[in-house]
Amino acid sequence: MHTLKRIETFVWTALLGGSLLLPSLVMADDWESLPPGPIRDRIELMEKVGDDAKTINDALKAGNPADAAAPADNIAALMPKFDELFPEGSTGEDSRAKKNIWASWDEFQAFSTYLKDAATDVAKAARDGGDVKSASRKMFKSCKSCHKKFRLPKEDEE
Repeated sequence: MHTLKRIETFVWTALLGGSLLLPSLVMADDWESLPPGPIRDRIELMEKVGDDAKTINDALKAGNPADAAAPADNIAALMPKFDELFPEGSTGEDSRAKKNIWASWDEFQAFSTYLKDAATDVAKAARDGGDVKSASRKMFKSCKSCHKKFRLPKEDEE
């Protein structure tokens, strides 16, 4: 049986001395070969979120926190679409969605709302000369918490 590689959107590492958790993205090689539908659409959306998160990470590493505004705005704009990509029961071998998403739908939606709000805070801090590092930490923590509760580990993590 052909098993497609799955997207892992956020792998957490601590920056030395900063204790800021930042993501790195490992792209799925074959997500585009998935059939049309919510699983493919949400993997594609999360790939975009991951790309933007990486851009935020790169901006902070380069000492250019103002450059985090646009990618944070992108993340905030994508999140309202996220919940729509989880119609009840949309799991399968190509999905890492846990079945508890639908039993805990309000909590799941709260995570996506929190991420939208946190990304908005990152963008605001970046534009206003605020603490982008702290705002980013909150945003990335929300991703990690949601993944821990609602996403299956990769097969090689089990």
